[in-house]
Amino acid sequence: MTRDQLLAARTSAWTDDERAALVAIVATLRPSAHHLGDALDWLDDLAARDGGRPASALDRPELQAALAAPGSAPDRWKRWKEALRRLRYPRLAARERAFAAAVRALDLGRNVAIAPSPAFEGGRVTVTIRAATVDELVASLDRLAEARAADDLARLFALLDA
Repeated sequence: MTRDQLLAARTSAWTDDERAALVAIVATLRPSAHHLGDALDWLDDLAARDGGRPASALDRPELQAALAAPGSAPDRWKRWKEALRRLRYPRLAARERAFAAAVRALDLGRNVAIAPSPAFEGGRVTVTIRAATVDELVASLDRLAEARAADDLARLFALLDA
């Protein structure tokens, strides 16, 4: 199904103004039909959850900011879709923000990255250490050991179980 066919099929109950607003976004950001289908699903989910119309979210400041941001159309679509995902899944988005803040609070340096599994499924984290020298590796491991000794890593795992 093409983008135009998908728009026609999925927005038939929308008003002309609502459809025009979405068509303008699609014309500007040029998502694939697959990605557009995801966005339409989330708009429908938001409407069902909030008791509104699917197009009502299109005017949200988060989506408008992503639409107006600089960058290529694919980059802006990615930001727009991510903003829509955060609206659709607010509790997951809050957990992601809390996890990111907890990682920042560890102050492990730029060579250490800690990430949860996608959507926090599986209760696991991935720790990545980038080092160009033995000294960089040792410094990163020492920072991790300090965080472990201070029981600071427990906050991350508590967020996985939330």
